[in-house]
Amino acid sequence: MQTSPPTRPVVLRSRRWHSAGSSQSHEQKNLPPSAMASIEERIYELGIGALAEQEQQVAEIRGRGAAILAAGAVIASLLTGSVFQHGHPSGGLQISATAIGLLGSGGVLLFVVVLLRPRALGFSVKAGATYRSLWEQDIVEQPMVDLALAEAFEERREENIPAVKHIVLFLSLALVSLVLETAGFAIAAALGS
Repeated sequence: MQTSPPTRPVVLRSRRWHSAGSSQSHEQKNLPPSAMASIEERIYELGIGALAEQEQQVAEIRGRGAAILAAGAVIASLLTGSVFQHGHPSGGLQISATAIGLLGSGGVLLFVVVLLRPRALGFSVKAGATYRSLWEQDIVEQPMVDLALAEAFEERREENIPAVKHIVLFLSLALVSLVLETAGFAIAAALGS
Protein backbone atom coordinates (compact mmCIF):
# COMPACT_ATOMS: atom_id res chain seq x y z
CA MET A 1 0.00 0.00 0.00
CA GLN A 2 1.35 3.37 -0.92
CA THR A 3 0.32 6.28 1.16
CA SER A 4 1.88 9.65 1.09
CA PRO A 5 2.91 11.27 4.31
CA PRO A 6 0.63 14.09 5.36
CA THR A 7 1.28 17.01 3.05
CA ARG A 8 0.68 19.54 5.76
CA PRO A 9 1.15 19.47 9.49
CA VAL A 10 -1.84 18.86 11.67
CA VAL A 11 -2.85 22.14 13.16
CA LEU A 12 -4.98 21.75 16.22
CA ARG A 13 -7.85 24.06 15.45
CA SER A 14 -9.82 23.80 18.63
CA ARG A 15 -9.03 25.59 21.83
CA ARG A 16 -11.66 23.75 23.82
CA TRP A 17 -8.96 21.68 25.54
CA HIS A 18 -7.18 24.74 26.89
CA SER A 19 -5.85 24.02 30.33
CA ALA A 20 -7.45 27.11 31.90
CA GLY A 21 -10.83 25.39 32.08
CA SER A 22 -9.56 21.98 33.03
CA SER A 23 -9.63 22.35 36.81
CA GLN A 24 -13.18 23.62 36.71
CA SER A 25 -14.36 20.59 34.71
CA HIS A 26 -12.70 18.25 37.26
CA GLU A 27 -14.51 19.94 40.12
CA GLN A 28 -17.86 20.02 38.32
CA LYS A 29 -17.85 16.30 37.74
CA ASN A 30 -16.64 15.51 41.27
CA LEU A 31 -14.06 13.10 39.88
CA PRO A 32 -10.50 12.98 41.11
CA PRO A 33 -7.90 14.19 38.58
CA SER A 34 -6.43 10.68 38.36
CA ALA A 35 -9.79 9.31 37.15
CA MET A 36 -10.05 12.08 34.53
CA ALA A 37 -6.54 11.36 33.29
CA SER A 38 -7.45 7.76 32.61
CA ILE A 39 -10.50 8.90 30.62
CA GLU A 40 -8.34 11.18 28.46
CA GLU A 41 -5.82 8.42 27.98
CA ARG A 42 -8.63 6.14 26.84
CA ILE A 43 -9.91 8.78 24.40
CA TYR A 44 -6.36 9.12 23.04
CA GLU A 45 -6.12 5.33 22.62
CA LEU A 46 -9.49 5.20 20.86
CA GLY A 47 -8.41 7.98 18.50
CA ILE A 48 -5.16 6.33 17.55
CA GLY A 49 -6.92 2.96 17.25
CA ALA A 50 -9.56 4.35 14.88
CA LEU A 51 -6.85 5.80 12.67
CA ALA A 52 -4.98 2.46 12.64
CA GLU A 53 -8.22 0.65 11.79
CA GLN A 54 -8.78 2.97 8.84
CA GLU A 55 -5.24 2.30 7.60
CA GLN A 56 -5.84 -1.46 7.86
CA GLN A 57 -9.12 -1.11 5.94
CA VAL A 58 -7.35 0.68 3.07
CA ALA A 59 -4.60 -1.96 2.97
CA GLU A 60 -7.15 -4.80 2.86
CA ILE A 61 -9.15 -3.16 0.08
CA ARG A 62 -6.05 -2.56 -2.01
CA GLY A 63 -4.97 -6.16 -1.47
CA ARG A 64 -8.32 -7.35 -2.81
CA GLY A 65 -7.83 -5.19 -5.90
CA ALA A 66 -4.72 -7.14 -6.87
CA ALA A 67 -6.61 -10.43 -6.43
CA ILE A 68 -9.46 -9.17 -8.63
CA LEU A 69 -6.98 -8.17 -11.33
CA ALA A 70 -5.40 -11.63 -11.23
CA ALA A 71 -8.82 -13.30 -11.39
CA GLY A 72 -9.78 -11.15 -14.37
CA ALA A 73 -6.59 -12.17 -16.19
CA VAL A 74 -7.22 -15.88 -15.52
CA ILE A 75 -10.83 -15.67 -16.69
CA ALA A 76 -9.84 -13.85 -19.85
CA SER A 77 -7.06 -16.34 -20.65
CA LEU A 78 -9.30 -19.37 -20.07
CA LEU A 79 -12.41 -18.25 -21.92
CA THR A 80 -11.27 -16.03 -24.77
CA GLY A 81 -9.55 -18.88 -26.62
CA SER A 82 -12.88 -20.56 -27.33
CA VAL A 83 -14.62 -17.24 -28.01
CA PHE A 84 -12.20 -16.04 -30.70
CA GLN A 85 -11.67 -19.15 -32.88
CA HIS A 86 -13.17 -20.66 -36.04
CA GLY A 87 -14.84 -17.45 -37.22
CA HIS A 88 -16.34 -16.62 -33.85
CA PRO A 89 -17.82 -14.49 -32.44
CA SER A 90 -20.67 -14.64 -34.91
CA GLY A 91 -24.31 -13.92 -34.49
CA GLY A 92 -25.85 -11.07 -32.56
CA LEU A 93 -26.08 -12.84 -29.20
CA GLN A 94 -22.49 -14.11 -29.24
CA ILE A 95 -21.14 -10.74 -30.37
CA SER A 96 -23.13 -8.99 -27.60
CA ALA A 97 -21.88 -11.44 -24.97
CA THR A 98 -18.30 -10.99 -26.20
CA ALA A 99 -18.69 -7.21 -26.06
CA ILE A 100 -19.94 -7.48 -22.46
CA GLY A 101 -16.97 -9.71 -21.60
CA LEU A 102 -14.54 -7.22 -23.17
CA LEU A 103 -16.24 -4.32 -21.40
CA GLY A 104 -15.96 -6.17 -18.09
CA SER A 105 -12.32 -7.02 -18.76
CA GLY A 106 -11.50 -3.38 -19.49
CA GLY A 107 -13.45 -2.32 -16.40
CA VAL A 108 -11.48 -4.68 -14.18
CA LEU A 109 -8.21 -3.24 -15.42
CA LEU A 110 -9.36 0.39 -15.21
CA PHE A 111 -10.97 0.22 -11.77
CA VAL A 112 -8.15 -1.79 -10.17
CA VAL A 113 -5.56 0.65 -11.53
CA VAL A 114 -7.55 3.57 -10.12
CA LEU A 115 -7.99 1.67 -6.85
CA LEU A 116 -4.26 1.06 -6.52
CA ARG A 117 -3.04 4.50 -7.55
CA PRO A 118 -1.22 6.41 -4.82
CA ARG A 119 -3.36 8.73 -2.72
CA ALA A 120 -2.46 11.34 -0.17
CA LEU A 121 -3.70 9.61 2.96
CA GLY A 122 -2.39 10.37 6.40
CA PHE A 123 -2.46 7.85 9.21
CA SER A 124 -0.33 9.79 11.67
CA VAL A 125 0.46 13.33 12.70
CA LYS A 126 3.76 15.12 12.37
CA ALA A 127 5.34 15.16 15.79
CA GLY A 128 7.24 18.45 15.47
CA ALA A 129 4.35 20.43 13.99
CA THR A 130 1.95 18.98 16.55
CA TYR A 131 4.31 19.88 19.40
CA ARG A 132 4.62 23.47 18.12
CA SER A 133 0.85 23.75 17.75
CA LEU A 134 0.28 22.47 21.29
CA TRP A 135 2.95 24.83 22.64
CA GLU A 136 1.43 27.85 20.84
CA GLN A 137 -1.96 27.02 22.33
CA ASP A 138 -0.43 26.61 25.80
CA ILE A 139 -1.46 22.96 25.96
CA VAL A 140 1.51 21.41 27.70
CA GLU A 141 0.07 19.38 30.56
CA GLN A 142 -1.89 16.20 30.87
CA PRO A 143 -4.74 15.45 30.40
CA MET A 144 -5.14 18.27 27.86
CA VAL A 145 -2.33 16.92 25.67
CA ASP A 146 -4.06 13.55 25.29
CA LEU A 147 -7.37 15.22 24.45
CA ALA A 148 -5.79 17.53 21.89
CA LEU A 149 -3.93 14.65 20.27
CA ALA A 150 -7.10 12.55 20.19
CA GLU A 151 -8.82 15.41 18.42
CA ALA A 152 -5.94 15.64 15.93
CA PHE A 153 -6.26 11.91 15.18
CA GLU A 154 -9.99 12.33 14.66
CA GLU A 155 -9.40 15.24 12.27
CA ARG A 156 -6.88 13.17 10.32
CA ARG A 157 -9.35 10.28 10.08
CA GLU A 158 -12.11 12.62 8.87
CA GLU A 159 -9.78 14.04 6.20
CA ASN A 160 -9.17 10.50 4.91
CA ILE A 161 -12.86 9.54 4.64
CA PRO A 162 -13.50 10.89 1.10
CA ALA A 163 -10.47 9.03 -0.28
CA VAL A 164 -11.44 5.83 1.55
CA LYS A 165 -14.97 6.05 0.12
CA HIS A 166 -13.53 6.38 -3.38
CA ILE A 167 -11.33 3.34 -2.82
CA VAL A 168 -14.35 1.29 -1.67
CA LEU A 169 -16.33 2.50 -4.71
CA PHE A 170 -13.59 1.45 -7.13
CA LEU A 171 -13.36 -1.96 -5.46
CA SER A 172 -17.12 -2.40 -5.96
CA LEU A 173 -16.89 -1.34 -9.60
CA ALA A 174 -13.99 -3.74 -10.16
CA LEU A 175 -16.08 -6.60 -8.71
CA VAL A 176 -19.03 -5.73 -10.95
CA SER A 177 -16.67 -5.61 -13.94
CA LEU A 178 -15.28 -9.03 -13.01
CA VAL A 179 -18.81 -10.46 -12.97
CA LEU A 180 -19.56 -8.88 -16.36
CA GLU A 181 -16.32 -10.24 -17.81
CA THR A 182 -17.02 -13.74 -16.52
CA ALA A 183 -20.65 -13.81 -17.63
CA GLY A 184 -19.98 -12.28 -21.04
CA PHE A 185 -17.07 -14.53 -21.96
CA ALA A 186 -18.77 -17.64 -20.52
CA ILE A 187 -21.93 -17.04 -22.55
CA ALA A 188 -19.93 -16.25 -25.68
CA ALA A 189 -17.82 -19.39 -25.21
CA ALA A 190 -20.93 -21.54 -24.71
CA LEU A 191 -22.54 -20.12 -27.84
CA GLY A 192 -19.35 -20.69 -29.84
CA SER A 193 -19.04 -24.38 -28.99
